[in-house]
Amino acid sequence: MSVFHIRLIRALRSAATAFPRARSGQVAVTFALVTLPVMFATAAAVDYGRRNAAKTQLDTALDGAVLAVMSQKTNTIPTTALQNMETQFRTEAAKVPGVTVTAFTPGTPVNSTSTLSLTASYTATVKTSLASMMQIPAMPINGTSSATRNISQYINYYLLLDNSPSMGLAATDADVRNMKIATNGCAFACHQHTFDKNGNITGDDRNDFYHVALKNNIKLRIQVLRDAVSALVDRANASMLLPQQFQMEMWTFNDTYTQTKLQAMTPTLNDIKNATPNIDIAYAYYNQSDNQTDFERAIARMNATIPDSGNGLTSDKPIRFLFLVTDGVEDTGGTVTNQSAGFQYQSNRFIGPLSPSTCTALKNRNIKIGIIYTQYLPLYDNSFYNSYVKPYEAQIGPSLKACASDGLYFPVASGGDITDAMLKLFATTLASVRLSN
Repeated sequence: MSVFHIRLIRALRSAATAFPRARSGQVAVTFALVTLPVMFATAAAVDYGRRNAAKTQLDTALDGAVLAVMSQKTNTIPTTALQNMETQFRTEAAKVPGVTVTAFTPGTPVNSTSTLSLTASYTATVKTSLASMMQIPAMPINGTSSATRNISQYINYYLLLDNSPSMGLAATDADVRNMKIATNGCAFACHQHTFDKNGNITGDDRNDFYHVALKNNIKLRIQVLRDAVSALVDRANASMLLPQQFQMEMWTFNDTYTQTKLQAMTPTLNDIKNATPNIDIAYAYYNQSDNQTDFERAIARMNATIPDSGNGLTSDKPIRFLFLVTDGVEDTGGTVTNQSAGFQYQSNRFIGPLSPSTCTALKNRNIKIGIIYTQYLPLYDNSFYNSYVKPYEAQIGPSLKACASDGLYFPVASGGDITDAMLKLFATTLASVRLSN
């Protein structure tokens, strides 16, 4: 029981015991004695109401001060932030009539592996008016406020984009139909050079199927891929909770020797967006061989390029993701790990699904792998496809899924939305980081 309540009870008891002894007093005196306890009770009620109103205002001020700290874009709470929290609270408390803050206690911030918590408390008094007649000049107030939020982690994204000739496939079923009409039966927009009689490149072949697609406004998978990367940048910019929380680097790859860094790691994500026009289909070789999808060399290069993944709590130790976008068919002139999974076509060409073991070295360094499988279009009217791809086509997706980290595999059927898959992959990476940390 508070001092205020004890004094009030004593005053009421004193008035009540005095009343019977005042038998010889006048009516006015008797009335005053009768009403005195009522006046004391009324005074107590008024001041108690003022006390509760003041507490509500102080609690609101404390909540605001704590939330101001917790809303800052940082994973740590420096001493200056705690000092500012106290200053903000005391400034707001000074606006409450009759209140004196006697103490303010900022708790020590608590960092777990996934959350940040902060608690603060205060004690204060509020001056009484009528209750002061009962020698109760002030009433005590105290309050506590706590807040907890998820820690936001720093993430580096490495985009590895398949730009081999097969990404020249028309993007939708309607585009495939239009492409076949425009080319008399071919759904792929082969990009080719012109050559002189000695085999030297002289320029672009303006009559190749790539230019046929452009002239007929037929959208290709490579164009959809550009759109998807642009959308990824926009979503990442909008999702940042820390300054420069996300950084990106972008590569394209095709054959054993051609792997191009289109944009080095940058915290300015619009640099990636500005580089998307450079995502284009690789040229077909002079001899028209199509062995231009070399996963093993490309992923090995990324393993040598990407540092070990960190815990993401600071910008110098980001969590690292590799995003691989591909149609999943390895078609290389080099040797491969899982030679028996596909076909050795001639002495210098292997065709087959990706070997999941190719991704092991990255995973062993805690680098998470996200894969968008732009599903390879079955071409059952093509004898080469029927001989060298169809026998293992059912293994393409499962092999890519086995390469991807858990939950980070997104297949996109012909005509499907690559942009939607890219955004889902990005959202899933953020969710996986929060769950795993």
